[in-house]
Amino acid sequence: MTNYTSQPIIFVLVTIVSFIQFALILRLLFEIMRVNFYNPVCQVIIKITDPILRPLRLIPSYIGRVDLVIIILATAVTAFKIYLPYLSTGFEFSMNTLIVASFGKFLDEIFTIIWWCVIIGAIGSWFMAYNSHPIFTLIDEICEPLYRPIRNIIPATSGIDFSPIILLVAIKVLQMIIIPPIFHLANQL
Repeated sequence: MTNYTSQPIIFVLVTIVSFIQFALILRLLFEIMRVNFYNPVCQVIIKITDPILRPLRLIPSYIGRVDLVIIILATAVTAFKIYLPYLSTGFEFSMNTLIVASFGKFLDEIFTIIWWCVIIGAIGSWFMAYNSHPIFTLIDEICEPLYRPIRNIIPATSGIDFSPIILLVAIKVLQMIIIPPIFHLANQL
Protein backbone atom coordinates (compact mmCIF):
# COMPACT_ATOMS: atom_id res chain seq x y z
CA MET A 1 0.00 0.00 0.00
CA THR A 2 1.20 3.47 -0.76
CA ASN A 3 1.24 6.20 1.85
CA TYR A 4 -1.68 7.88 0.10
CA THR A 5 -3.96 4.96 0.82
CA SER A 6 -2.44 3.68 4.06
CA GLN A 7 -2.63 6.93 6.01
CA PRO A 8 -6.44 7.35 5.77
CA ILE A 9 -6.97 3.66 6.55
CA ILE A 10 -4.71 3.88 9.59
CA PHE A 11 -6.48 7.06 10.71
CA VAL A 12 -9.88 5.35 10.53
CA LEU A 13 -8.57 2.28 12.36
CA VAL A 14 -6.98 4.40 15.11
CA THR A 15 -10.26 6.29 15.48
CA ILE A 16 -12.25 3.05 15.84
CA VAL A 17 -9.73 1.60 18.31
CA SER A 18 -9.74 4.87 20.26
CA PHE A 19 -13.53 4.72 20.51
CA ILE A 20 -13.37 1.14 21.84
CA GLN A 21 -10.68 2.18 24.33
CA PHE A 22 -12.79 5.15 25.46
CA ALA A 23 -15.82 2.89 25.97
CA LEU A 24 -13.74 0.42 28.01
CA ILE A 25 -12.32 3.21 30.19
CA LEU A 26 -15.81 4.60 30.78
CA ARG A 27 -17.07 1.11 31.69
CA LEU A 28 -14.22 0.79 34.21
CA LEU A 29 -15.01 4.21 35.68
CA PHE A 30 -18.72 3.35 35.85
CA GLU A 31 -17.96 0.22 37.85
CA ILE A 32 -15.45 1.88 40.17
CA MET A 33 -17.66 4.92 40.87
CA ARG A 34 -20.85 2.80 41.08
CA VAL A 35 -22.89 4.98 38.79
CA ASN A 36 -26.55 4.31 38.00
CA PHE A 37 -26.43 1.72 35.22
CA TYR A 38 -29.99 2.63 34.18
CA ASN A 39 -28.75 5.97 32.87
CA PRO A 40 -29.24 5.99 29.05
CA VAL A 41 -25.59 6.91 28.47
CA CYS A 42 -24.48 3.98 30.67
CA GLN A 43 -26.76 1.68 28.73
CA VAL A 44 -25.04 2.66 25.46
CA ILE A 45 -21.59 2.00 26.92
CA ILE A 46 -22.77 -1.34 28.35
CA LYS A 47 -24.21 -2.38 24.98
CA ILE A 48 -20.90 -1.50 23.29
CA THR A 49 -18.63 -3.22 25.83
CA ASP A 50 -20.67 -6.28 26.83
CA PRO A 51 -20.01 -8.25 23.60
CA ILE A 52 -16.29 -7.71 24.15
CA LEU A 53 -16.28 -8.41 27.90
CA ARG A 54 -18.80 -11.25 28.21
CA PRO A 55 -16.55 -13.98 26.74
CA LEU A 56 -13.69 -12.86 29.01
CA ARG A 57 -15.78 -12.96 32.19
CA LEU A 58 -15.51 -16.73 32.59
CA ILE A 59 -12.99 -16.25 35.39
CA PRO A 60 -13.97 -13.79 38.13
CA SER A 61 -11.29 -11.15 38.22
CA TYR A 62 -12.42 -8.39 40.55
CA ILE A 63 -10.24 -6.75 43.16
CA GLY A 64 -12.76 -4.74 45.16
CA ARG A 65 -14.58 -2.64 42.55
CA VAL A 66 -11.79 -2.88 39.99
CA ASP A 67 -12.32 -5.31 37.13
CA LEU A 68 -8.96 -6.65 35.99
CA VAL A 69 -10.42 -7.94 32.71
CA ILE A 70 -11.29 -4.40 31.64
CA ILE A 71 -7.84 -3.13 32.64
CA ILE A 72 -6.05 -5.90 30.72
CA LEU A 73 -8.30 -5.52 27.68
CA ALA A 74 -8.06 -1.70 27.69
CA THR A 75 -4.27 -1.95 27.97
CA ALA A 76 -4.21 -4.36 25.02
CA VAL A 77 -6.44 -2.04 22.99
CA THR A 78 -4.16 0.88 23.91
CA ALA A 79 -1.13 -1.15 22.78
CA PHE A 80 -2.85 -1.80 19.46
CA LYS A 81 -3.66 1.92 19.19
CA ILE A 82 0.00 2.81 19.79
CA TYR A 83 1.24 0.19 17.33
CA LEU A 84 -1.21 0.94 14.47
CA PRO A 85 0.51 4.08 13.09
CA TYR A 86 3.81 2.19 12.88
CA LEU A 87 2.28 -0.84 11.19
CA SER A 88 2.91 0.36 7.64
CA THR A 89 6.43 1.63 8.39
CA GLY A 90 7.79 -1.69 9.59
CA PHE A 91 8.97 -0.20 12.89
CA GLU A 92 9.18 -2.84 15.60
CA PHE A 93 8.56 -2.40 19.34
CA SER A 94 9.76 -4.82 21.95
CA MET A 95 6.74 -6.45 23.57
CA ASN A 96 7.80 -5.30 27.06
CA THR A 97 8.15 -1.70 25.94
CA LEU A 98 4.78 -1.78 24.22
CA ILE A 99 2.98 -3.27 27.24
CA VAL A 100 4.49 -0.84 29.75
CA ALA A 101 3.97 2.18 27.47
CA SER A 102 0.39 1.16 26.73
CA PHE A 103 -0.36 0.78 30.45
CA GLY A 104 1.07 4.27 31.03
CA LYS A 105 -1.00 5.68 28.18
CA PHE A 106 -4.09 3.90 29.54
CA LEU A 107 -3.60 5.51 32.98
CA ASP A 108 -2.94 8.88 31.35
CA GLU A 109 -6.19 8.66 29.44
CA ILE A 110 -8.11 7.73 32.60
CA PHE A 111 -6.75 10.87 34.27
CA THR A 112 -7.64 12.93 31.19
CA ILE A 113 -11.22 11.59 31.07
CA ILE A 114 -11.74 12.34 34.75
CA TRP A 115 -10.22 15.81 34.26
CA TRP A 116 -12.68 16.54 31.45
CA CYS A 117 -15.58 15.16 33.50
CA VAL A 118 -14.74 17.64 36.25
CA ILE A 119 -14.52 20.51 33.75
CA ILE A 120 -17.79 19.59 32.01
CA GLY A 121 -19.54 19.05 35.34
CA ALA A 122 -18.39 22.43 36.65
CA ILE A 123 -19.50 24.23 33.50
CA GLY A 124 -22.78 22.29 33.45
CA SER A 125 -23.52 23.37 37.01
CA TRP A 126 -23.74 26.96 35.80
CA PHE A 127 -26.70 26.13 33.55
CA MET A 128 -29.62 24.84 35.56
CA ALA A 129 -31.66 23.94 32.46
CA TYR A 130 -29.21 21.21 31.45
CA ASN A 131 -28.56 19.69 34.88
CA SER A 132 -31.27 17.06 34.42
CA HIS A 133 -29.72 15.74 31.21
CA PRO A 134 -28.44 12.13 31.57
CA ILE A 135 -24.89 13.14 30.61
CA PHE A 136 -24.65 15.71 33.40
CA THR A 137 -26.21 13.26 35.86
CA LEU A 138 -23.62 10.67 34.85
CA ILE A 139 -20.75 13.16 35.13
CA ASP A 140 -21.93 14.12 38.61
CA GLU A 141 -22.03 10.45 39.60
CA ILE A 142 -18.48 9.95 38.31
CA CYS A 143 -17.10 13.06 40.06
CA GLU A 144 -19.02 12.93 43.35
CA PRO A 145 -16.94 10.12 44.96
CA LEU A 146 -13.84 12.14 44.10
CA TYR A 147 -15.28 15.38 45.52
CA ARG A 148 -16.41 13.78 48.79
CA PRO A 149 -12.97 13.51 50.51
CA ILE A 150 -12.11 17.06 49.47
CA ARG A 151 -15.44 18.39 50.75
CA ASN A 152 -14.86 16.64 54.07
CA ILE A 153 -11.61 18.57 54.50
CA ILE A 154 -12.63 21.88 52.89
CA PRO A 155 -16.39 22.55 53.11
CA ALA A 156 -18.13 24.96 50.73
CA THR A 157 -17.46 28.56 51.70
CA SER A 158 -20.21 31.14 51.08
CA GLY A 159 -21.83 28.84 48.56
CA ILE A 160 -18.61 28.44 46.54
CA ASP A 161 -17.38 24.89 46.10
CA PHE A 162 -13.62 24.68 45.62
CA SER A 163 -13.55 20.89 45.34
CA PRO A 164 -13.53 20.84 41.49
CA ILE A 165 -10.53 23.18 41.41
CA ILE A 166 -8.67 21.16 44.04
CA LEU A 167 -9.52 17.93 42.22
CA LEU A 168 -8.24 19.33 38.90
CA VAL A 169 -4.95 20.28 40.55
CA ALA A 170 -4.71 16.86 42.22
CA ILE A 171 -5.35 15.07 38.90
CA LYS A 172 -2.62 17.04 37.12
CA VAL A 173 -0.17 16.48 40.00
CA LEU A 174 -0.90 12.74 39.96
CA GLN A 175 -0.41 12.69 36.19
CA MET A 176 2.96 14.40 36.63
CA ILE A 177 4.02 11.99 39.38
CA ILE A 178 2.73 8.66 38.04
CA ILE A 179 2.90 8.77 34.22
CA PRO A 180 6.50 9.92 33.46
CA PRO A 181 8.16 7.12 35.48
CA ILE A 182 6.06 4.55 33.59
CA PHE A 183 7.16 5.97 30.24
CA HIS A 184 10.75 6.18 31.50
CA LEU A 185 10.56 2.50 32.44
CA ALA A 186 9.17 1.69 28.98
CA ASN A 187 12.03 3.65 27.43
CA GLN A 188 14.57 1.64 29.45
CA LEU A 189 13.21 -1.74 28.31
